[in-house]
Amino acid sequence: MNPLFRQAVAGTYLRISVTNPRAVFRGYPASGAVFALLSHNRQLRANITSDLSLGRPAAAGVAGFSTTTPHHKEKETPMASTTNLIESAKRAACRQAVADHFSPDFTYVGIGSGSTVAYVVEAIGELGPAVTSKMKFVPTGSGSTALIRNAGLSVLQVPDLLLEVGFHPETPGNRQPIDIYFDGADEVDVELNCIKGGGACHFQEKLVSRLSKRFICVADSRKKVDRLLTSWAYVPVEVSPMGAEYVRRELLRIGSTDPKIRTSGPTFIRTITDNHNHLIDAPFPTLLLNSESEKMDPAKGLWTPDALLARIKKIFGVLEVGIFSGLNGPQVAELGTDVEGVKPVKAYFGRPDGQVETLG
Repeated sequence: MNPLFRQAVAGTYLRISVTNPRAVFRGYPASGAVFALLSHNRQLRANITSDLSLGRPAAAGVAGFSTTTPHHKEKETPMASTTNLIESAKRAACRQAVADHFSPDFTYVGIGSGSTVAYVVEAIGELGPAVTSKMKFVPTGSGSTALIRNAGLSVLQVPDLLLEVGFHPETPGNRQPIDIYFDGADEVDVELNCIKGGGACHFQEKLVSRLSKRFICVADSRKKVDRLLTSWAYVPVEVSPMGAEYVRRELLRIGSTDPKIRTSGPTFIRTITDNHNHLIDAPFPTLLLNSESEKMDPAKGLWTPDALLARIKKIFGVLEVGIFSGLNGPQVAELGTDVEGVKPVKAYFGRPDGQVETLG
């Protein structure tokens, strides 16, 4: 990548704070959203950063973007301070990932539904129309669609993408028209296997990942684990509403401990995905690595990511499973097979100290 282009991405700074970052991706009001476009003047940037905290109402007269500091500085609570560190870590990971992998030559860019990806869109949007005007951005749900539009970028839904590129079975590259796909994860193990689906979009996320040449994962360091289901408690499973209870019972048979149909809101209504389906959150014991398949014991609920994914997919009524494992995009392109290539090629993890560590 051109060094000047990389410097522009990494050096530009846009502050975005949202009371509930996940709300951006599920279509709910993001109350208390505060945006501040920070000047390159270091002192001004320091003043603004110190005065803005997550969930704090914008200063009077601020509508969208501002380079003025609030008149009244509020005392930051420990919880707000921790949240700010996490959001800063996410931003650092995203900015580095974009600097390393984004190219002005891209035509199609996949944008995931994880809350962290807001900072990817932020970094891309700052490059300006001179870089992005000829690109089209492929979302993985209604929330990421809104995010792309709000950044002034061009949205292209998957069905329209497939119609635009056409169908040419004799052309291997035709299977992966999306140049790159950025998304977060609920958990990532040392083999780059991921758990996704906390935001209820893992079917669309897998679809876009399958169509992408490369998947770049961005997250904060809490999401990096040795093995999946270490901190994250369950495997998200999207199911037919009519078959939800049937699937739940079948998950019990293969070792899931108390799988539950996901509900939301104060009235505990069943969560509805963008595909009008339901979700089951299925806890399992901590998964093995795929390289530890000899230790697998389904009778005790001990599975590798690949094996558990394949087993759950066999249950009647299951649309998709929130385990992203197996091959990645470049491996599929090299093999020329029509198998799933949804694993990231690289993951970026932002740390509270401002550093970014990578895997892959």
